[in-house]
Amino acid sequence: MRVKTGQDVLEHEIREEQAATIGRLARELRMALDALDTFDRQARSGRQRAVLVDAAAYALWHFVVHRDCSGFRFTEQVLEDYAVPAEVRARMGAVRPTPPVSSRA
Repeated sequence: MRVKTGQDVLEHEIREEQAATIGRLARELRMALDALDTFDRQARSGRQRAVLVDAAAYALWHFVVHRDCSGFRFTEQVLEDYAVPAEVRARMGAVRPTPPVSSRA
């Protein structure tokens, strides 16, 4: 067994941070998908649904990009495991227009 170097310790801490971030992003994705599913089960429509789809797509984008940057692959399997709707998949990474400052409140 070799002695741990400062580099070993640093790499271990980086991996821990990556794992913690992926876990947090996975929880955020799950919450966004659950909110959309709950909304859909209540058979409502309108602007609020579009906001929920955008939120889920944004959470999915962060999750997938971070996983990929951390060396994880098989994104399609993750999309299936999380039951990500096609509509959310299609919006992943899309840039949303920012409302004018006067309409933000």
